[in-house]
Amino acid sequence: MKNDVRLKVFSLEARLAKLRSKHGTLKALIARELKRPVPCSVTLQTLKRQRLRIKDEMVRCVSRLQGARSSGRLQERSV
Repeated sequence: MKNDVRLKVFSLEARLAKLRSKHGTLKALIARELKRPVPCSVTLQTLKRQRLRIKDEMVRCVSRLQGARSSGRLQERSV
């Protein structure tokens, strides 16, 4: 049972790391677009929506991670 919980925690941590990376990439793309002389509002809107979806997914992932840790009574690592 504990191995299942550990596997789930590991999987969620990996997913969270990937989401954080994508969020950072989108943040950089938004900053780059804003530096253009005439930023494209459609591009900005699209990038910001993608970033918001990623952020929402990160929140869900953190919540599931906390639930998995508490149900398995595993020690919490820094997230």
